[in-house]
Amino acid sequence: MENRFWANRRGELRLARILAAALVVALALALGSCSGGDKAQGGDGSAGQGGDAAAGGTQNAGADVADGELVIGIPGSLSSLDVNQEAGILNYYVAAIVNEGLVSIGNDGKVIPALAESWSDEKGEVWKFKLRQGAKFSDGSPVTADDIIWSIERAQDPERSPGVSIYFPDYVKSAEKTADDEITITLEGSHGGFIWAVSNSGGLFVNKKEWGEKAEAIGSQKDLLLGSGPYKAVEFEPGSHATFEASGTWWGGDASIPKVRFDFIEDDATRLLAFTQGDIDFALNIPVDQAEQWEKVDGAKVEYIADRSYYGLTFDPNVEPFGDEHIRKAVSYAINAKSIVEGSILKGRGTVATAITPPEQLAAALTLDAAKEKLGGITHYEYSIEKAKEELAQSSRPDGFETTLYYPDTYQNAGKASLVIAESLKEIGITLDVKEIPIDQWLNEVGDGKQGVAWMIYFPTTAEPGEIAGWLLDAEGAGTNPANWTDAEAAKLAARILGAESLEAEIEPTVQANEIAQKQAIYAPVWWGQSAVAYGGGVTVDGYGSFSLISQNWPRLFSLG
Repeated sequence: MENRFWANRRGELRLARILAAALVVALALALGSCSGGDKAQGGDGSAGQGGDAAAGGTQNAGADVADGELVIGIPGSLSSLDVNQEAGILNYYVAAIVNEGLVSIGNDGKVIPALAESWSDEKGEVWKFKLRQGAKFSDGSPVTADDIIWSIERAQDPERSPGVSIYFPDYVKSAEKTADDEITITLEGSHGGFIWAVSNSGGLFVNKKEWGEKAEAIGSQKDLLLGSGPYKAVEFEPGSHATFEASGTWWGGDASIPKVRFDFIEDDATRLLAFTQGDIDFALNIPVDQAEQWEKVDGAKVEYIADRSYYGLTFDPNVEPFGDEHIRKAVSYAINAKSIVEGSILKGRGTVATAITPPEQLAAALTLDAAKEKLGGITHYEYSIEKAKEELAQSSRPDGFETTLYYPDTYQNAGKASLVIAESLKEIGITLDVKEIPIDQWLNEVGDGKQGVAWMIYFPTTAEPGEIAGWLLDAEGAGTNPANWTDAEAAKLAARILGAESLEAEIEPTVQANEIAQKQAIYAPVWWGQSAVAYGGGVTVDGYGSFSLISQNWPRLFSLG
């Protein structure tokens, strides 16, 4: 990909995230947001940055409930189980139960202990991790500091880890064993958000060193995985299914569900049939326009959850005529986001976006209400054809112009929204040619400097408040953000996000950078998304949300009746 390995490292990190996020949608595996805490089953919840606790329940229904097997139907597939090789969201679901990091996340998205019982940092620059005593791999052998350091070095190596090496920070100076039960990681400068990099929802997936060095292909049908989590991989048939059984060796105690299986079913009609016949217990990302059919299945329940996703247009000011701020504002005013969200496209399953960052993305550091209040004051161009005409009249193209808007074939709602936008723009004299392109082509062309207007669709992979803003608003010029936008003040704010010593410290620069971009109409937010899941008869799910399937020992949230 031409722009995947941008010279600017922050650009690499952020592009890596959108590539993984786009794969989420390509596989129709988007997550949704949640709140509340959770305590890992059997975990001590000690030290570190907090604990994790799942509670509550919704009675629904299942398939193979009698034999204690949870079957999840997903509209996609895998070529490898290893996140280091393939960083799609399903790989992260697998990693959450098989391969641990030094830390993990809870069902509320907060960092909790994993292979590290506790940790501390000196000004965000020197990080010390006290390793958990008694942690074992699924073959019964102990997890050592050497295994963890080997896994860190593997994560940093582009050849061994093409999936996560561009995630793993290049500001890591060293990772050393400073005692039998301690690892010290030294960074270049202060980075309060570094803790995410050593989580198994970020960039660290610990395998046994001795086994890994002998394996032909970690994550393959032959070698599978050898981790320290509550489950072990026992079968992998690419294009068909992947099966995991309780390891019996996890430090956190016995797994509540003996077996978990992912069935790969790409066709929505086939997946609905499997759900109707009771062949799957739980289905991810139900198409909104088919939700009523799923709801009619006896004993089923469809649940909608905010998934922290952002959908909006990006304007490249280096591509004419979008260097003209009046033109960017004219297009922004012409977007009837309320009609898109509340009408036949989303049917109310989304929220009109008033900024780039969804409020749920700030929830790790603020209450949801406080986050909404923070974002509510950001400049936004509410739909008005009259104002759109006024802005165009002041522009360098008062008589209008023609341009093209591409959308990826796996984002059909973006395509439908594009047509609505095109109709509105026609009223002010702008002709928008809407074209569908393959997802891989769309990914290759993100921020390529050739499109004046383009879709930006982003699903965050962490709970960092500044994740989206840290890339989209890193305004150091071409290649550092998808708009190829330059603004010294916004760039300084993006640097503050990257170097923040805490999640709370990311909030203000995130909000301020959003405001700068919105005043200049660099981005036109359209909606913050929702996703849908379906439960079959006999299944109880506790507090399912956006972090659930990447949280520590997530099968604990499910009960089979």
